[in-house]
Amino acid sequence: MSYSIRFPPKQSLTFGGLTERICLITVLAFALPGCRSILAQTVAPSAAAPPAAVEAIVSMRDPATGAAAVPTAARKKSYDVTVPGGKEWTDSGLAVVGGEHLTITATGSLSLADGRAVTPDGLDRGWKDLLRQFPLNQANTAALIGRVSDLGASVPFLIGAKADAVMPTSGHLYLRANLTDDLSGTGNFDVTLRPASTAAVSTQRPATAVPAPVSTELSPQLFATIPRRVGDQAGAPGDMVNFGLIGTQSQIEAAFKNAGWVAVDKNTQTAVLHGLLSTLSHQAYVEMPMSTLYLFNRPQDLSFARADPLTVAAERHHLRVWKSPELVNGQPLWVGSATHDIGFERDQRNNGTTHKIDPNIDLERKFLVDSFDATGAFSSAAYVTPSDALRTARTATGGSFFSDGRIAVMELKPDLQ
Repeated sequence: MSYSIRFPPKQSLTFGGLTERICLITVLAFALPGCRSILAQTVAPSAAAPPAAVEAIVSMRDPATGAAAVPTAARKKSYDVTVPGGKEWTDSGLAVVGGEHLTITATGSLSLADGRAVTPDGLDRGWKDLLRQFPLNQANTAALIGRVSDLGASVPFLIGAKADAVMPTSGHLYLRANLTDDLSGTGNFDVTLRPASTAAVSTQRPATAVPAPVSTELSPQLFATIPRRVGDQAGAPGDMVNFGLIGTQSQIEAAFKNAGWVAVDKNTQTAVLHGLLSTLSHQAYVEMPMSTLYLFNRPQDLSFARADPLTVAAERHHLRVWKSPELVNGQPLWVGSATHDIGFERDQRNNGTTHKIDPNIDLERKFLVDSFDATGAFSSAAYVTPSDALRTARTATGGSFFSDGRIAVMELKPDLQ
């Protein structure tokens, strides 16, 4: 029998001001030894068939089979949507296609819980707003924002009172005010959506030739020389290598930026300065440094993080990326380890404090793929199961994790910028 226990965060920590951001509050909660023993037992069901060596990943942007399949009915000239001042996303009812333009106008007002009145353009951030994590960190408080699809990995974009917005991908358009859990509002925004074209949206693939999917170019042998795990400076094995990216460094940096990830600060000194500047500009600080790990006998080449929607920066999605010696279609293969910080636990190397990761690391692999898919960052993607796939292990600090052993590989679009 297989067992898995997932411990959600018990407490949210906010690092709004500079002092709070630099000094982490240490909160440790230990499960009974027996529970940790059960957590470590992660055995695949004997009746389950082994996964294929290479499996194509179906994109949400696939008009035929993806989650964002768009109806073929002709569209109206305009759509009227009422967006209440709560924390939920409102489905506009309009299916959009990646790359198309929408003219969006909004009127109305909200009365916020703290007494402020606000229009769709929102209000400049105040000092108290530093203690809040907004759905769109770059937008004003309570400004009208949108996103395509209802996936948590989808990246919101600013609309305001008027915008000519380019849709990042295909799917339903969702709208809401840029508010946090503790800052709801009463009232509504009245929004009008005008598609650039009222013609029927086709679900058919274009007749022009498309590149072969990356699944036809991959094999388990590609990962024969790539270690299954990263390690710490002492050489202790840690997190699993669970994703790969095909493209140049500039493509990778653009893909992460477009998908809502930020390049983290490299050291404490940079973090102090960055945190101060963010505080002075009334912006939440989400670029906290992460520890250095090693693969191919060197530290990570790139480090990225993304704060959980509507939560604090201490509980975050984060990953490290290394350039591998392998090539796919003449392009470099970059590999990395993605994990999700969900709290704190004891570092079993030195009895100190370290971040606790969600032991089901496959959820973080999917979050990464979804975040790239939601912005159209890759042309195709596939899962690869190496011959010596890793199923369960412990991090360098002693925490347990488990996986189905697959590595998600995405071939990035060449025109990313």
